[in-house]
Amino acid sequence: MVADAVLDAGESGCGELTMLIFQAVRRLAPGQTLEVYAYDLAAALDIPAWCRSTGNTLEALDTRVTPQRFLIRKRRATGE
Repeated sequence: MVADAVLDAGESGCGELTMLIFQAVRRLAPGQTLEVYAYDLAAALDIPAWCRSTGNTLEALDTRVTPQRFLIRKRRATGE
């Protein structure tokens, strides 16, 4: 699957990482996807938790590679 947008978060940690993801997802239309590359090992916990807390969907993740890869789908607008 080809993502609608890509974010290379580099070594960003929890607070900075989730803010970068928030800003990138905000620019997407509902249903579009964001592919995130992250080197911080804690991203494997932080990104799924962020998705759950914001209502976005974690479509895929691969933590066996460096950088780790995550595919996030922006939630549909309320009422859809």
